[in-house]
Amino acid sequence: MIEECVEIIRKGDRNGNGMLIRIHLPSGIEILGLPTENAYGGGWDLGPTWNYLVLDDPPFLVDTGRLGMGRHLLDMIAYAGLSAKDIAFVMVTHGHEDHDGSLFDITASTGAPVKGHFIYDRLIRYYPDRAATRMQQKFPALCWRCFMPESYSDKNCREYQETRSRLTIEALQEDPQRLSRNTLAHHVPGHSPDALAIFVGKEAILVGDTVLPDITPWPSQEAFYDPVKSILTPEYPTSDAVFGLRAYIRSLKKLKTLGAENGNLLVLPGHRLYYHDRWNGLDLSRRIHELIDHHIQRCGAILTILEGGVKSVGDIAVQHFDASLLKGLGRLMAENEVISHCELLCACGDVVVTAKGEYEATGHMNFESKIRALGPDT
Repeated sequence: MIEECVEIIRKGDRNGNGMLIRIHLPSGIEILGLPTENAYGGGWDLGPTWNYLVLDDPPFLVDTGRLGMGRHLLDMIAYAGLSAKDIAFVMVTHGHEDHDGSLFDITASTGAPVKGHFIYDRLIRYYPDRAATRMQQKFPALCWRCFMPESYSDKNCREYQETRSRLTIEALQEDPQRLSRNTLAHHVPGHSPDALAIFVGKEAILVGDTVLPDITPWPSQEAFYDPVKSILTPEYPTSDAVFGLRAYIRSLKKLKTLGAENGNLLVLPGHRLYYHDRWNGLDLSRRIHELIDHHIQRCGAILTILEGGVKSVGDIAVQHFDASLLKGLGRLMAENEVISHCELLCACGDVVVTAKGEYEATGHMNFESKIRALGPDT
C-alpha cells in the first residue's frame, strides 16, 4: 500500500538516509516524509528518524530529529519546494532526543510555535526544589530515572535538555485533540508518558515510536513515576496510567480499536518506514497483535528463567538476550526491558521482589489472562 502512494523526490541509501518522499493520500492531502540521520554508534541501528510535514489546513511539522538535524530538515523542506514559512506549528510525538532534539533550532529558524502533550510540557522543565539528588538537579524531570550513565548524559544530553526547557509549549490535554482541519492527536502513553499518535482523516496515522516495523519499541518503567508524581498529579494519580508495560499495552489496544473504526489506514512510523532496500507497509491491527504477543512471550520466558531460582535483573537479561545485544549500552537497554516486564509480572502476582531487589517467581501464571484483559479503562 505504501508504495502506491509514495512519490520519491530524492533517493537515499538502503536504509532511507538522505531520502525525501511525498505521500499522496486519496483525499488530496499530502505528507512529506523527511528522514534525518539517527546514528548513535555501537551495534544498534533504528534507521533514520522519520519526521513528517502534514500539508493540511494549516500545515504542520511532526518531530524534528536529533540534535543538530534542524538545518538539514529545513533544507529538505526547501528541496521539496516549500519553505519554513509554510510550517504553522511543530507537533512533538514524544520527548525522546531522536524526535525532538532539533526542536529548539527549528523554532528559532521558523518562529513556529510548538505543540506537545500536557505531560511533555510538565516533564521537560527543571524542578531543583523537588529534585532528590544532585544528578536530578542537573536535568529536567523527564530524565530523573534515566537508565543511561551520568557520563553519557553529561556528554550527549546537557545542551539538548537546557535548550528544550526554554521552549514555550502549547500543551494538549484533551483526548483526542484536533490539530488541523483533518487531523486528530490521541494520547498513547507507555513507550513514553507523553506519546501521541496523529490520525490524518481516515487515511493515515503517524504513530511515532508506539508501533514500529521489524523492532519492538521498549516500554518505559512504572518506577519512573514516583520521582515525578508530584508534577503529574492530580491528573495522573497512578504509575501505570502513563508509564510501564501495562500503559503501553493499553495504548496498543486503543490504537487497534481506533484503527478498526477508521478503516484501512496508512501507518507512518517514526523509524524504518524504508529499511534494507524495502518499504515497510504495516497492517496496524496485525502489527499490534504481534507486539502484544511478543510481550506475552517475553513474560513467559522470564518466568521460565525464574523457575531456576531467584535472579537479579542482570541475570535475567544475560539468560534471555543474545550476547550480541548486551554489548555496551545494550546491556542497560536490555535490563530496562526486563524491569518493565517484571513490573507487570509483579502486578499480576506471578513475581515478587525480594529484600535484595531481585526477582522470585510465586508459582502463579496470571500474566497472559491479565494482559488479554487490559483495556483503556482497566
